[in-house]
Amino acid sequence: MQNPDEIGRQNEELRDSRAQTYDIRFGFTRGGQRKLLSLIPLGQNPYVLDLACGTGYALREAANRTSGQGQFYGVDNSSKMVEMAQIKSKSYPNLHFLKSRVEELPFDNNFFDVIMSSNAFHHFSNPEKTVKEARRVLKPHGRLYISDIAANNAFMRISDKFSGRLEPARVEFYSRKEFQAFFEKAELRYVGSVRSDVIPPIEVHIAEK
Repeated sequence: MQNPDEIGRQNEELRDSRAQTYDIRFGFTRGGQRKLLSLIPLGQNPYVLDLACGTGYALREAANRTSGQGQFYGVDNSSKMVEMAQIKSKSYPNLHFLKSRVEELPFDNNFFDVIMSSNAFHHFSNPEKTVKEARRVLKPHGRLYISDIAANNAFMRISDKFSGRLEPARVEFYSRKEFQAFFEKAELRYVGSVRSDVIPPIEVHIAEK
């Protein structure tokens, strides 16, 4: 098993290298992010966190849905992604971006109403610690939404092993049952999983504090 610090370093280098062209190369993921947001009731004046926020697209979409209300935070382990997100979001005074590891978030306990993550969980070097850290900064009854490719069958498991060899910075895709286990260990209540009708292998896994 690779050292988590080494995985983190590889991911940082990978995301740094992709920051300038990310929105062009990975524009196909936007439909999945919009699907994720459609499942999140933001309410009034929400405090929202995006884990591995990239260039900030999902947070800008979320902010557009609240008519300027709320505070939206994004963390990414790539300083270049954070810089790009800040540039693209400069007309949004309630969007904030910080460089941070997802396992060590720079926020107080019980701070967020909603935490989300899209297309990134398979890169996190310590998924259990990440989910526990998300629980720490969630408010009581706050919800965690994780959108990622789900390895629910043998075909996806084999594809996962093969593609992992092509991208060293990637860790693993997880099944629905594995997400339930992550939530249970973090003392979060499993709410359910919703399969994306945009990219079928993707599922959104939902938990509540």
